Amino acid sequence: MSVSWYKGFFRNLAKQENGNFYFKDEDLSIGMGVRSPNVIFKVKFNYKNNLITVLNRTGTAYVGNISCELHDSLQPIAFEINNISHLQNLFLRKKSRLKITSKNKNIIHFLKHNRNIQELSKIAEKDNFSPIITCEFDKSWRIDAAYHLAFDNWTEPIEPIITLYKNLIDEFEKHIAYLNPKQYREMQ
Repeated sequence: MSVSWYKGFFRNLAKQENGNFYFKDEDLSIGMGVRSPNVIFKVKFNYKNNLITVLNRTGTAYVGNISCELHDSLQPIAFEINNISHLQNLFLRKKSRLKITSKNKNIIHFLKHNRNIQELSKIAEKDNFSPIITCEFDKSWRIDAAYHLAFDNWTEPIEPIITLYKNLIDEFEKHIAYLNPKQYREMQ
C-alpha cells in the first residue's frame, strides 16, 4: 500500500477519535552519502481525560507504539501481555497466541475474556505480529503497546488495541479490581 493510503487511514482514525493527525516524511542521512526513508504517522486523542498516542514509524525503523497516559482518578493494575512463539504454541497448544501475566487474578480474567485480546491473538496467529503490551507505574500509570511492523497489514491491530485501552480505562474507573475473584466475577 502507498504512503497516501496510510495517510488516509491515520487521518480517518484521527477524525473518528476526534483527535489530531501528524505526518512526517523525510530522509535520514546514515553516512557516506546514503539516505534512508523515515516516515512517521502519529495520531493523538483523549478518551475520558486519558491521552492516547498512536505512533507508527516506517523506513529505518518499522515500529508501532500505542501509549496511553492514565488519569490519576483511575485504579490501574499492572500487567503484561506478550506473544507465545509458534514453536512454543506447538508444545503448549494454547488457544491464544498472547500470554497474559499479572499478580492480580481479576485483571487476568478481564483480559482473557476481552474480545480485543482475542482479535489480537488471531492477528498474531496469521501474521508475524508479536506485541508487548504493559500497564505499569513509572512516575505515572501508563499502558504501552510496542510491536514491529514487519507483517503485511500492520494497521490491522491499531483499532483493537485502541478499543482494548478504552475497555481497560472503563474497567479501571469501576475501582473493583481488588475485590476477591469470586465477587469480581459475579459483578461481570
